[in-house]
Amino acid sequence: MKIRIRHNKTTLFTSIALLLVASLTLLYCWWNTNVWGDDAVCEGALSSGDVQAVLDVPGRVSQVSSQTATGGSEFTCVVERASRFIGQDNLRMRMKTGTAEGAFPFTTAVWKDPAARSYFARGAVSDTSGYVILPRSCWDKVGNIQGSRTIAPGPDTVAIVEASVEGGSAHRRSLARLLTHTAQKVIRAAGCSDDELGEPAALFAPDAPRTTVPHNLCGLKGFSLPKAALVEGVAEPGHEQLNEAPHTWACDVDLDGTDNARISFTATTDNTILDAALREEKEFKKLPGASGSVVGFNEAVLQCAEGKVYFAANWSTEYEGVLLDHTRNRQPSYSEVRRATFQNFLDAAAASRNCPQVAMPR
Repeated sequence: MKIRIRHNKTTLFTSIALLLVASLTLLYCWWNTNVWGDDAVCEGALSSGDVQAVLDVPGRVSQVSSQTATGGSEFTCVVERASRFIGQDNLRMRMKTGTAEGAFPFTTAVWKDPAARSYFARGAVSDTSGYVILPRSCWDKVGNIQGSRTIAPGPDTVAIVEASVEGGSAHRRSLARLLTHTAQKVIRAAGCSDDELGEPAALFAPDAPRTTVPHNLCGLKGFSLPKAALVEGVAEPGHEQLNEAPHTWACDVDLDGTDNARISFTATTDNTILDAALREEKEFKKLPGASGSVVGFNEAVLQCAEGKVYFAANWSTEYEGVLLDHTRNRQPSYSEVRRATFQNFLDAAAASRNCPQVAMPR
């Protein structure tokens, strides 16, 4: 009789232990995976599977906030991948539709370090951000969601889907896929294009950073920064990173002496970027003959042997501050230094692409 009681107790303890293990397993799956999760988040704008692949760490994907316009052609969405008991930091991603002006990936402070990105058709990604430019027929129709627009769609803007990641790194190929799939949904919802936005092909990674050669900057023969663009001990050539994707060439030059002092140079034959740049046609000044046109002292479109090429230079805020301090009440002026810098780049880059040599207007 005693033996039977002991046997019943053992069976009971075993059952309780198995139930506890099963419960803990279910809780672990609930907290750290997307088992029993939704197939899509943010009112269907994003695929849960695509988001999981981008935020490639253990954890459960959940929606933090979402706002979607009627029909789904404009949205803003925040998702998070969080975990428990496994010591993994939370990753958060914000995605949205938006408007941008001109060749924004190469001219704005928002999109820094063009040489550090991986490029694909109509877009690019880094470890923490990415964008896709929607087809031209969407540019007048899609923008930031109503109520939070900073730039409304119009004759000078382009429409994009963009993403940014906080708390860690994104999986680049998966981010390119998520951006493309989301853009396809936006295009269908807006009814603005029959143009098929295909799956992103192979991504082209940047070269590793290297020490600059001051008189052959960015691998361009004879290219150097003007003497007036350098300040001893404050802004001197340090390292550079080069990216030579099939249609886009970019180089980021880090200047030693001041944190984040950097100048980036770009040349591209990407038709989407050319269309975006020329969207601001009223800003361009025609150069003599049929050689091309320029905007200020940081953008140019030249008619080269194999077609149009867009060139740009972008100064970091920190480097602009150095130049402004260094040129105050001196000659050459700040604007003259920037003009000379872009002229040097244009001379070297144009020669490498069989483009006409042009003089920047004063």
